[in-house]
Amino acid sequence: MSLEVRQMRHVLALAEHGSFARAAMAVGLSQSALSRSIQSVERETGSPLFVRNASGVEPTDAGHVFIARIRQIVHLAEDLDRDLVSERGLQSGQLHVGGGPYPVQSMLADALTHFVADYPRVVVRMMMREWDELLRRLRAREIEFFVAEYSTFSNETDVDVEPLDVHPTLTYARSGHPLAARAPVSFADGFAYPYVSLTRIPPRSLEPVRAAMRRMQDVTAAARVFPALECNSLEALKRIVLGSDALMVAPPSCVAGELESGRLVAIGSESFLAVRYGIVKLKSQPLTAAGARFREYMLEAERAFTERENELLERWRPRPRGAPQAGATPVTHIASRAQGTSQKNRVASRGE
Repeated sequence: MSLEVRQMRHVLALAEHGSFARAAMAVGLSQSALSRSIQSVERETGSPLFVRNASGVEPTDAGHVFIARIRQIVHLAEDLDRDLVSERGLQSGQLHVGGGPYPVQSMLADALTHFVADYPRVVVRMMMREWDELLRRLRAREIEFFVAEYSTFSNETDVDVEPLDVHPTLTYARSGHPLAARAPVSFADGFAYPYVSLTRIPPRSLEPVRAAMRRMQDVTAAARVFPALECNSLEALKRIVLGSDALMVAPPSCVAGELESGRLVAIGSESFLAVRYGIVKLKSQPLTAAGARFREYMLEAERAFTERENELLERWRPRPRGAPQAGATPVTHIASRAQGTSQKNRVASRGE
């Protein structure tokens, strides 16, 4: 048997519409041309596939079996066609996407590292802006999608939001900061010092902060501007915190090197400051081949980012005083080993 996928589509169209007239219109043929195509398939199969009834046509028993088999073949052919079109689209062209400051300097950077290596002929433009500016650029068709805080988009009817994992944050201070010895401390304890922020604080997080400030008995701390500084450069922000008494809030992956070296110390955490990001796109704008493929890279990078972040949180999240940090050696064990070492040294000095 030698059938073309085109002929299989004709059979499926007739089975779906139950009428030569409607099926012919659906596949763009005349009724006579569709009839000849069906007759050709029936000659190849050696049995009739359709029978006429009062309302049109319906498949015979042999037709039902044949249709079930060729439906799988046609679906596979369509998947292959889409893959080939996508791959051709990824051999050149452009990709315009956006992200908030945290996503761009973390998971999106990881995704781009792999994407540009695999598709070197695609010109990529990554736009880093705040969420409201990104929405404006999306509606202007300047970007295909963006990754950013989405909690303010609940009333936007023209966008689709694909939520990502919730990422907890920690509050950090330089080593030697007055609050470092008191950790863990509440967010309100930090109001005596300036807070700096990589991005604008979303309303869902800002309201609990404002409420805490209103409850402060320290008039000076309650009157402090929050945040004292906004800067969308992560490296600049870390330098400011390392060189002053300013405090910052961020996912631990953003400051992993500084935590490892001991230059920054995690002093607290608040659930309302967790970051909630999503992939935001227009409902009316399908993704290009490059956009759809980059979304896959982004989701994979986000999964890896979440796994790495969970490990960092377990290690660096501040615990109540007296409870050892994860991976830390208890002080009593250190003292015990030191005492044993000293005893061995005294024995050796006596020649025993």
